[in-house]
Amino acid sequence: MFTVDKARALLVNAGVFDVDYDAPEQQFRQTLNMNDVWAWASAEGEDVRDDELPELARLFFSYGWAGILYWVSEKNGAMRSEFHDNNRFIDFVKHEEQLRKDVPDSSKRAYTRIRYELGM
Repeated sequence: MFTVDKARALLVNAGVFDVDYDAPEQQFRQTLNMNDVWAWASAEGEDVRDDELPELARLFFSYGWAGILYWVSEKNGAMRSEFHDNNRFIDFVKHEEQLRKDVPDSSKRAYTRIRYELGM
């Protein structure tokens, strides 16, 4: 769905990457700002390689910030946050992505009954 260039454009325009204000023309670094996401007073960033951009863009396009949280969590061994809401977002996307794999037909998926708990 997304090429590397289209994915980069979406993510840059959405403002999900850090901006290097000292660089000419405010060049964007492909680093997600994850400060205070996993714990209070944590200064973290997640670098994104070009080959990872299409999947990250797909998740962001489908789920917004929750998709980014899920992507970073999965990339780091199912990392969990000390914040319950972040874990609920991650769990939601995880279950929805599993449903997409289990039932690839979107028409059938719309009528598939599932049950799961978030943030446990």
